[in-house]
Amino acid sequence: LYWLVSGRTVGGMAMYDDANRLPRDVALELWTAGSAWFSSEQGKKGRLAAGQLADLVVLSKDYFSVAEEEIKGIESVLPVVDGK
Repeated sequence: LYWLVSGRTVGGMAMYDDANRLPRDVALELWTAGSAWFSSEQGKKGRLAAGQLADLVVLSKDYFSVAEEEIKGIESVLPVVDGK
C-alpha cells in the first residue's frame, strides 16, 4: 500500500510522480476487492459484507491519517480469520 500511495519503494526510491500515485482509499480497495476479483472470488471476499468471509485485521495505526512514511510500519494487532 505504501508503494501505491507514495510512488516510492520501501527503500525510499521515487518510482512514480504524483500523477501516477493512488489515493489511499483507491489503493486499499484495489488491495482488497481487487485481489478478490483477480482470484475470481468476488462475492466471497474482499469486502465487509453479509455472506462474505470474515477475514479482517485491526491495525496498529490509522492507515488513512498517518504520514505516508508511517504506512510501512503499520502492523496487524488483531487478525480475524474465518470470523474467529
